[in-house]
Amino acid sequence: MLFEDNTLYVVIKIMLVVIGTLGMMASTTELKHKLRQILSVFSLYLLYVAAFSAVTIVLFDYKFILRIFPLTISAPAIFLSFRLIGSQPSKSVFNHATQILLSIYISVSITLINTKIHGSEMTDFLIRLAAYGIIIFLEYRFLRRPFLHIFSIIQNGWLILALIPCSLIILVTALISYPAHYTENPTGVVFIYLLGTISIIIYFSIFQHLSMQYRFQTAKQNMELLEFQVENLKEKMTQDAAAAEQSRIERHDTRHSFQTIAHLLENGNTSEALDYITRSINRFQTETSVSYCKDILLNATLSSYFGQAKKAGITLETHLSFPDTLPVDSGEFSIVIANALENAIKACRSFPEEQRIIIFRCIYKPKLMLEISNPCSDDVTFSQDGIPLSKEKDHGIGTRSIIAFCKKHNAFCSFSAKNGYFTLKVIL
Repeated sequence: MLFEDNTLYVVIKIMLVVIGTLGMMASTTELKHKLRQILSVFSLYLLYVAAFSAVTIVLFDYKFILRIFPLTISAPAIFLSFRLIGSQPSKSVFNHATQILLSIYISVSITLINTKIHGSEMTDFLIRLAAYGIIIFLEYRFLRRPFLHIFSIIQNGWLILALIPCSLIILVTALISYPAHYTENPTGVVFIYLLGTISIIIYFSIFQHLSMQYRFQTAKQNMELLEFQVENLKEKMTQDAAAAEQSRIERHDTRHSFQTIAHLLENGNTSEALDYITRSINRFQTETSVSYCKDILLNATLSSYFGQAKKAGITLETHLSFPDTLPVDSGEFSIVIANALENAIKACRSFPEEQRIIIFRCIYKPKLMLEISNPCSDDVTFSQDGIPLSKEKDHGIGTRSIIAFCKKHNAFCSFSAKNGYFTLKVIL
């Protein structure tokens, strides 16, 4: 039942389908604009849909809308969603076109069910409302997290994948409206659901491919992290070896000092012995080690990289306040700090010594927040996701490691370059 004689309900039905489809799009999408701005934009879009549908039905008929909706209704929705999300265009097209394809099958099935039971406008409306509500809830509850995680990890190949739902939408649109409406064409209904079965097989293959890509990318990131940890371990072993050698030299020198003192005391030269002891203390006095926090791994990381910064002539401005117990594994958090400080030290070395400075802040109330700033040039470029792009091949591993940590722990992460300073901020 199409209820073509009731123009008002047909427009209401179209609006309900469009709103339900937008809800499905939002259920697997991370919106990056304010809710008020999003609602304002889509309110104008819905006004356009209502006005366009009413005029088209009066001038033509409901079946004509079915034939042109991919270009007149679906395409603007995909474009607006992409603009409000700001993600990679091909990812948005794949995600949203897939939701539109699913919405078409939901709407077709509801129309066939309502026709079979000889339902009214009210039953049609209630079935649609319940169906879209359930689908939106299930997608948000079970698909949102894996969708966002896969989209964030896999960066390539989305353009080709986006062509699949777009092609299927064109094909199913032809089946539901040519040569006659599908409610008047039993053979057409068979082909519609046969195409649906094929679509399920295609999407199963797609997600098998995405899962394989995801495992590959995850393994690659883990390998990069392991290589980074091995390099840190080698550096630590080198430092420990140097410290052991220095300790051996100092023990050797101390033995000679004791022999000299003993000789002076044996000859009754007490004042000379005391003077020699005083000079030896001043000569061998070393800088007192600084403790930055109670966690051993984190303190060792800070000591190591702060020491490298000082040797590079970098001024350190620190504001430190660590909790007694970190909310995450201290080893993982230490790697984040090590990556960030290594990048900051490298960036500072390209500036004159008087301009080298690293501002390091870490507080834990109300939330654990890490913020590291260092001088930067004006030509820092960012991806559409706000991630800094490295100009050197095979670089940027540290940044990817930080991002992987934040995704794992659902932490907020931002990179910015303003007023000559590059800033990393991580909030757990």
